[in-house]
Amino acid sequence: MRKYDAPSWDVLSSRLAGISISPSGAAALEHAISQAERLLGPTWPRRQYEAKGWWPAEFNLLGCNSLVLPRFLALVMQLEAAAEEPTFKTVLQGLKRGVTSDGWRHTLLQLEVGRALREPETVIQYEPKITGSANRSDLIITHPGRRQFMVETTTLGRGDTDLEWEAYEHRIREVVTALEIRCNVQITLELVTHANQVETAEWLEAIALSARSGNATDARIVQSSVGTAQVLPPGYPSPQRTFTGARIARNGWHRFGRVLQAKVRQSAGPAPVWLRIDALDGLFQFTDWAKLEHAERVGELAAGVRDNLGDIRHLAGIVVSSGLAVALGSTDHTAENRTALTPDGYGIRRLVNAHTVRETIILALHDDAISERDWWAAAYSAEPDWLRRDLAERGFPQLETFYSRENDGQ
Repeated sequence: MRKYDAPSWDVLSSRLAGISISPSGAAALEHAISQAERLLGPTWPRRQYEAKGWWPAEFNLLGCNSLVLPRFLALVMQLEAAAEEPTFKTVLQGLKRGVTSDGWRHTLLQLEVGRALREPETVIQYEPKITGSANRSDLIITHPGRRQFMVETTTLGRGDTDLEWEAYEHRIREVVTALEIRCNVQITLELVTHANQVETAEWLEAIALSARSGNATDARIVQSSVGTAQVLPPGYPSPQRTFTGARIARNGWHRFGRVLQAKVRQSAGPAPVWLRIDALDGLFQFTDWAKLEHAERVGELAAGVRDNLGDIRHLAGIVVSSGLAVALGSTDHTAENRTALTPDGYGIRRLVNAHTVRETIILALHDDAISERDWWAAAYSAEPDWLRRDLAERGFPQLETFYSRENDGQ
């Protein structure tokens, strides 16, 4: 993006003209954009982009990706609610100065926790000091009749191994795509492993030789320890799948355990603490643990936590989530929603919006945290209703009517 193409609120508003949306839906979106501008400042989009080189997808993809619309609306309404709390000022100032992608995910998680535990009479404060420590926690939750507790939030992102794995396969695809263009063929790949530079180069050269040999009418197979390639001549029936990556073996517990231990040290103090972790590193998708039934996952995670932490008195419990994950084709709540309660805790899966799901594991580590565990479970079980309630409170139409002119105004 060139400097004069830097994002702005006007550019965001102009995108609404390019999508088919009901008048009441457009009015609600215009209001949300104006509220975001009020909270973050009229020049924030440009300053954020120029300072950090990116603009959050919740804004940047609005109008381009249907999955972003509910996230944008939810984000703005969560910002509005949090901004009513004076202690959120520090967080908001940090956003206005410009934020990295890690910092943005951290703020989203703070806002999410604030929305999850919002109830009448509940006071949610941000960035509280930890007594007897130079550190701060992320939130402190106070509710009449319940004990006060802190919440420490963090995101477990993709590790170096994942990024290197992706880069390796990206390089192979680039080489093969160039061959397809130059040689007028189609090439399908199925990788079984990642090999060293020499083995990989030899395999790619063998594929190139096969692609350059003309006058063939049948598919040609090129095999190696890396995988199998098929070189298909022009006119050959196109396969349904042209690239299958190698399966990466993961030990999700190693990095997870290190994050747990670091957060336990950081949050140590007299107040009970809940850890809220978004595991975006593939724990919920690409590990053997992810293949277990929900009840089994809860038990395995509880055992892993005990092995890594032992008996830490100030740590009340842990809430681990997959984050909001894309699940194309998932639109039926009855088919997607599941709840498992075991002696160790809860395993919850919810269809939050069409094609978007979240899986959450909630563990209480001490008996005096059981009621808080149940509070977290009730909150995340009801997540599909958060946006509906927030829209209704502001007198906005429900999401399903945004694209339906027939139901406009209902």
